[in-house]
Amino acid sequence: MLKPSLADLRAFVTVAELRSFAAAAKALHLSQPALSRRISHLEEQLGVRLFDRTTRSVDVTALGQRFREQVRGLVDDLDRSVLSLRDAAELEAGDVTIGCVFSAVHHFLPPLIRAFRERHPRVLVRIVEAGADDVLAAVKNGEADLAINYIGMQDPEIEFTPLLKERYVLACPAGHPLAKRRSVKWSELADYPLARVSHASRNRLLIDQALAELPPLPRPIVEVRHVSTLLGVVEMGMGVAVVPQLALPVGPSSVVGVPLEEPAIGRTMAVLRRSGRSLSPAAAAFELLLAESGPGAATPARRKRLAG
Repeated sequence: MLKPSLADLRAFVTVAELRSFAAAAKALHLSQPALSRRISHLEEQLGVRLFDRTTRSVDVTALGQRFREQVRGLVDDLDRSVLSLRDAAELEAGDVTIGCVFSAVHHFLPPLIRAFRERHPRVLVRIVEAGADDVLAAVKNGEADLAINYIGMQDPEIEFTPLLKERYVLACPAGHPLAKRRSVKWSELADYPLARVSHASRNRLLIDQALAELPPLPRPIVEVRHVSTLLGVVEMGMGVAVVPQLALPVGPSSVVGVPLEEPAIGRTMAVLRRSGRSLSPAAAAFELLLAESGPGAATPARRKRLAG
């Protein structure tokens, strides 16, 4: 099977376009003898004459013209691919996909995306916001380069790099009797209408496991699937709710969070990536930004274990 080299094909296309060996040699940064050898080698491999050469002109033969039409697109496509890859490597182009659990999106991503865009304005940032299980799956199946999540530490396919620990707090309206308390006991929730996430939520599973030795919480007035909906219920004054601290509104709000105690429980937010897989330049740059994002910043020595 004939296997013309890319160098020979590029030499042929350049000579065919410029109709001059001297001009083509200059464009390719080759000597004219070296260029002539490449064209001769290609003609030998193909078994056809590609150019009619005289001392005054270079003309493409009929078969050469036909071959040029077929080959030029391939060479151009390869050149574009190389340029695109180079741009991505230098963060002048490319993209990165970040997964994040719903309850942490507003805390982490807006400032991170803004900082990333300031450093790399030509890189596209895609966000996969979903529940904890779906975010974990997005990393494992390659849909997301990185993710911010609180599950996956025990998964052998995942590198789990802690970012920070957060507590679960009681979300209540600013005018609620508990709003100004320094802390609230879980047992006190029996006295107030309670909204909860459903059993489909990983937050619910984590809380139920932590409270397994305590009397059950009161029957909720409403169950929802996402923490953001819980906050809407609280904001309407319908009841109180247990939420991760990072899910609370950023800035002034009609909803406040009060630490829960006896016991104090929480979760560890971490950066997830696939074990043993290298990151694209864009994903590596975003991972570095995550590591710089604040207290509990990630370091390789802390991978696969909880901080503190």
